Amino acid sequence: MKRQPIRSTSLKAVGYEADTLTLEIEYRHGGVVRYVGVSAAVHQALLAVPGKALFVAQVLDGGPYTREQVR
Repeated sequence: MKRQPIRSTSLKAVGYEADTLTLEIEYRHGGVVRYVGVSAAVHQALLAVPGKALFVAQVLDGGPYTREQVR
């Protein structure tokens, strides 16, 4: 999955595949986490919000998404 760099103190890049509703987040420390079941609206909200790490913690980790540690 191709990821685009983002401005965040802890997140490095975000990738999204609309066909599979899959979102990947690459952290600055090198870890990659994949979430499945993420709508395009949630992906766009993540890109737009100033506090991206907080959004991940509250919306993605706290939501109904399947989370997988990729690396």
